[in-house]
Amino acid sequence: MARTDRKTPGRLGSGLLILAVCLGAGFAVNRWRQGDAEPETLSCVRPAMGTLVEIRVPAAGGVDARAETSRAVQAALDEVARVDTLFSSRLAPPAPAASAARAGERLAVLAVGLEVLRESDGAFEPRIRPLVDLWGFDGDQPRLPDPTLLAGEVDRLASLGAPADAAELESRPELLHFGAWAKGYAVDRAVGVLESRGQAAALVNAGGEVRGYGRDWTVGIRHPRLPGAIMARLRPGAMAVATSGDYEQFFEQDGVRYHHLLDPHSGRPARGCRSVTVLASTCARADALATAVFVLGPAKGLDLIERLPGVECLIVDAEGRRHDSSGLAAYLAGD
Repeated sequence: MARTDRKTPGRLGSGLLILAVCLGAGFAVNRWRQGDAEPETLSCVRPAMGTLVEIRVPAAGGVDARAETSRAVQAALDEVARVDTLFSSRLAPPAPAASAARAGERLAVLAVGLEVLRESDGAFEPRIRPLVDLWGFDGDQPRLPDPTLLAGEVDRLASLGAPADAAELESRPELLHFGAWAKGYAVDRAVGVLESRGQAAALVNAGGEVRGYGRDWTVGIRHPRLPGAIMARLRPGAMAVATSGDYEQFFEQDGVRYHHLLDPHSGRPARGCRSVTVLASTCARADALATAVFVLGPAKGLDLIERLPGVECLIVDAEGRRHDSSGLAAYLAGD
């Protein structure tokens, strides 16, 4: 009998929302390191993008300042919900009046995916929806796909060749699956809203895609096999952080774990890693690169990261061994 584990906000009791955000997908600790005392913060959580999104902002000042902080946080959460409508197949599309802006924004996000596709030699693949559908990872009952159907979809994907540009990707929307980097983009947009609303510091966490500014945040990386355990702490500064792990969405059948991080060249779950954490300049890029490195495996994945300026990573391989990129030590925090 198969066992299924998924991050599903609707299955969490309200008292567990904050805990679920902190422990659910790679990041176990989000705290301030600014002076001796931890300042009071406003923390709001909302389900979106198939996960839980938490925003934390200092709640300093008087009543008016706190009210403005609350409005800024709600505006940022609304922006995440808007991004969800832009990329989710489960939600109705935006109104026709917004179609031109919507098209331009989708192309910009697809350009990020195309860049990582090229950098990773196809390990990251935006046109993977038919494979995801065969495995059922967007539904409540993922399953082993028919081998013949799976092989057919892999062959069809290979026959598409490398896309020339983002417009070519957008021309086949039925193939696109934004799950590997849309959450990261939503985090970037939420940070932009908070900054534009005058918030001097904030942290946004969308189920493990994290970006903060204005304070020396510490982010704890979850151990991929020990619930509640932290295997490393990072001080990312201005960098965004994203983790991809085989514990996020998976089912077990006959003692084998089948997870949602599919290798587009085989159509099956990638087997070289348990988790990959990437630091990059934007959360969308970190999100996509974390998936690419996971698919590539520890050796090729680390080689990719070492070739890219301004990017670092922490990999836990299939045997539980840890691999750090050469510049990661600058971001590691002690206890």
